[in-house]
Amino acid sequence: MRERLARLSLRLGPPIGVGLVLGLIGPFGTYHTLPMAPRLAYWLAVISVNWLLADAVLRRLDALAGDRMPMPRLTVPLFGACLAAVPATGVVALANGLSGIGWPDDVAVLFGRVLLLLAAISLPVYAWEDMQERMAAMPDPAQPEGASSGSQPEEIEPRQSGADGLSLFTARLSAPLGGQLLCLEMQDHYLKVHHSTGSEMILCRMEDAARELGGLGRRVHRSWWVASDAVDGVERQGQRTFLRLTDGRHVPVGRSFRPDLKAAGWIRLL
Repeated sequence: MRERLARLSLRLGPPIGVGLVLGLIGPFGTYHTLPMAPRLAYWLAVISVNWLLADAVLRRLDALAGDRMPMPRLTVPLFGACLAAVPATGVVALANGLSGIGWPDDVAVLFGRVLLLLAAISLPVYAWEDMQERMAAMPDPAQPEGASSGSQPEEIEPRQSGADGLSLFTARLSAPLGGQLLCLEMQDHYLKVHHSTGSEMILCRMEDAARELGGLGRRVHRSWWVASDAVDGVERQGQRTFLRLTDGRHVPVGRSFRPDLKAAGWIRLL
């Protein structure tokens, strides 16, 4: 319960902080239109709802087309802000009507203001998450690059730690793992554990799961971890690279994870 509350605070903390700041300064005329308390409530509600909405759109856009878009650090958040601004404008219009500000006279002007606000939020947030992805893709410093893979003493320890880690990780499941572990899929603060006999959703961070499972697999995307013995092949679709797993599933490979996967021999130039 404590872990869930901590993760919820991390998710809601930024929009609440931004909402409070905007509530205090009162942009777009709200400073003179609304008293302090209603103004704070207005901006907290508008920013929180639209933040979560934009976050969902950005995650989906990045998963579907992030690898194919030029300059993704710029184009993904900007295009995502354009998509999210459509329903977000409706949210703001509803909030304006209910708060007493009034229903918008010019929807195009309101859309422009909402788009400007979402773009200003999406750009730094996406850049921060992209930096976290790149840090997650960096090789483990505990295992020096170029270490010999044919040396028996160096192979025994990863296998032992991997076995221990698998036991530690499977203790999170509601039942013992009934088949081969295939991959992990991040969905918000939950993980969907895919194995050869089914799937299960658990409350766990991807970073914690990847650390526990150790040498049994690798992060291949911000939202995906794949077991080494589950990889059946590599496929290319346009500019995107996918790992084909033994169950026929196709898992996307993130841009920043490619160098590490190529060095490990998981993928090669197609």
